[in-house]
Amino acid sequence: MEYPVYHKFPISDKLHLDSLYTASRRRFASDYAYKGESHDFYEIVCVADGKAGVTAGNEIYMLSAGQMIVHPPNEFHNLWSDGEIADIIIFSFGTTAFPDAAHGVFTLSPEELFRIQELFAEAENTLSIENNEVVAILDGKETEASLLLKKLEIFLLDIFSHAHANETGYRSRSAENYLRILSAMESRLNSSPSAEELAAACSISVPTLEKTVRRYAGQGAMKHFLTMKIKRANKLLEEGLSVKETAYSLGFADPNYFSAVFKRHTGYSPTHWKEN
Repeated sequence: MEYPVYHKFPISDKLHLDSLYTASRRRFASDYAYKGESHDFYEIVCVADGKAGVTAGNEIYMLSAGQMIVHPPNEFHNLWSDGEIADIIIFSFGTTAFPDAAHGVFTLSPEELFRIQELFAEAENTLSIENNEVVAILDGKETEASLLLKKLEIFLLDIFSHAHANETGYRSRSAENYLRILSAMESRLNSSPSAEELAAACSISVPTLEKTVRRYAGQGAMKHFLTMKIKRANKLLEEGLSVKETAYSLGFADPNYFSAVFKRHTGYSPTHWKEN
């Protein structure tokens, strides 16, 4: 008797989560402001109620209830309340596959908003969470933890399969000032301008410069400018420039001073970073 021959048909995995870093749901006061961060894993931030402002790289968004933003790895982001209490759900996770275009702001349906709230409730009942960080799986909950990760994966696949990211940023006058400041800083990474020079380039006062950058970047103007320099240094070192070449290209007169600043900012020497 002959049997039919079956052939395997491969289907690529477009989205696969393999770990959780954080899971949180918090109500932020109307004047809350976070200093901002960047990390090498994905993060989703969903507004369950109220409104919240978000900085995402060089973009600024105002999210309303039912909106979710996806932060890709190494994107600087911060969060603040915009005059009213905000109920925020956050998951951050590691991936082995993630759609390239799945970044930006997505508007959830009422059912999808309910689903992400249920997912966080399941996370609380399945995982040990300390200071928003996932530190362990509760005893006997290993299967539920695996299922939770799959449910989060399916939730995101559903969102990305039928929705498109909203690319419209929040454009208040303050936000426009911030984007102008970033542009001025970006064009001057090879030099060492003062706060006065940056402010003048943007046709604003130094106090406005400081207030604006602190609101959207969570740190002072010159410190943020240095952060941008270090990020550019990372890229130049990865592209093969020597430590000396990188230092000079970023306006440092002394490569040793550059190395000290780089290590203070990253925890690694430029040589170590280049080798790894």
